Amino acid sequence: MNLRRYSIVILCLVGLSLVSGLAGGLIGHRVARCRLEARNNPENWNEHVIQEFDRIVKPTPEQAPKIQAQLDHAVQELVAIRADTITRTTNVIWRLVAEVERELTPEQRQAFEVMKPKPADLTLDMLKVGAKPQSK
Repeated sequence: MNLRRYSIVILCLVGLSLVSGLAGGLIGHRVARCRLEARNNPENWNEHVIQEFDRIVKPTPEQAPKIQAQLDHAVQELVAIRADTITRTTNVIWRLVAEVERELTPEQRQAFEVMKPKPADLTLDMLKVGAKPQSK
């Protein structure tokens, strides 16, 4: 009887450890993902840089608005570059899909549908880009 209780306690502790580890892993993954998304957002980058600049360099009241304007302009350029890069990348992917589909038999095309990206997978909205892509 003593061995049975001991086994149940051990199994409960192992189960609790597994559940705790899984919960911690999921929470950690979500936190890391949110931080990565925030870091990749040019507007957040702007805020972080200006805070660090103020803390380290300590610009004068006359310098601060000029530096902020330069930083704002650079962020606008970065957003445009990012949107253009994503648009160009998406175009390459769709061109590749079309070229591959031309080489496939009808049966292979059906199988390819499973792995082919969906239009919703490659939108700028999903990538959280603020600027609209330029039309070509």
